[in-house]
Amino acid sequence: MGPSPLKRIIVYTRAWRSGVGLYAQGLVEGLAAAGSEVTFIAPAGYPEDRTAHLAKVRRIRPVREVIDGGSRLRRASFSLARVAGGLGALLAARFTSGRFIVSIPDPFVFAVWPLMLLRLTGAKVIFVCHDPEPHSWSLPARWRWLERAGYRAIYGCASLIVVLSEAGRAPLVRLFGVPPGKIVVSPHGAFDVPAAGPSPGSNTLLAFGTVRRNKQVALAMEAVIAAREAGCPVRMIVAGAKDPNDPAYLDECRAIAARCPEGLIMETGFITDERVNDLLAACDALLMPYTDFNSQSGVAVMAGMAGRPVIAAPAGGIADLIVAGLAAVEIPQPVDLDGVTRSILAFYAIPSAEWSNRAARGRVLLNEALAWPRIGRQLAGLFE
Repeated sequence: MGPSPLKRIIVYTRAWRSGVGLYAQGLVEGLAAAGSEVTFIAPAGYPEDRTAHLAKVRRIRPVREVIDGGSRLRRASFSLARVAGGLGALLAARFTSGRFIVSIPDPFVFAVWPLMLLRLTGAKVIFVCHDPEPHSWSLPARWRWLERAGYRAIYGCASLIVVLSEAGRAPLVRLFGVPPGKIVVSPHGAFDVPAAGPSPGSNTLLAFGTVRRNKQVALAMEAVIAAREAGCPVRMIVAGAKDPNDPAYLDECRAIAARCPEGLIMETGFITDERVNDLLAACDALLMPYTDFNSQSGVAVMAGMAGRPVIAAPAGGIADLIVAGLAAVEIPQPVDLDGVTRSILAFYAIPSAEWSNRAARGRVLLNEALAWPRIGRQLAGLFE
């Protein structure tokens, strides 16, 4: 006899690319590998939809929004079509199951009503919270209360909230009044990225991902300049898109890069998977002097799975990854220019062959600790 239809797990997200899109796909793969029947509601994944042909997965694909190009009307039309298609499918799925996992929902004003309706009809909703304290707020300071209210409403709709690191608990309690007993920690699963091979010894560091202030990209760039002045022939590639909520920060970083063009290279915009793999293969380590960070770092997970060490502050989930085996030089806290510079010099004082060995061991350990079937079993067990 097959599983009861009402035990089917519905996974819903609006994300279809970058780290959050890959997280949702990995979670669905893990749930299916652990034996769960899954309905996955999300736009088709990019660059590939790995869940498309899984035996235990029913796939529902709302249209993607338009990211680049087209008129404002066209972009708005596709975004509204995605919202309507996704939330409509979410509500329809209530007739087939009472078990829901939500990761990166549509904007509050749209998502809160269907989620409330699910709870009112007796469904159990598990909300995966990627950023317990927002990296950057969307609304101006005078409207911050409204944005906080939106978060509170969404969190209030959840039966349980999953955070991706131990550091994620406290902000939910402090900022949004979430009861501690409602919060569960489940690790971010391993990204399926190819091993980048031995360290190239290229004297190249990489700062990757959206260029945000809390990632301290500008400070990292200043530290590279300081390390070069101290005699270390290091350079750094900064690769990522601007923060839409703080676009001026990218201009600040560009101004620093202009002072040292031979040591600082910037690649701005969306970075394709193929280019990410090239960047990982070309770099010795990733530089991550993050502050005000309570999330898990998809970039650090990616680095570990590619077999690359990090020079990082043990902020948020990065500390969990280091404990689990991620090869690292820890930047002392509080993070400042001197500490980041000394950490770069400490990294390059160790032979690249030793870093290759450490990173290869770390890749094996992280692959075990962050296995998606293990995560799938844990989250499926929350419905029992």
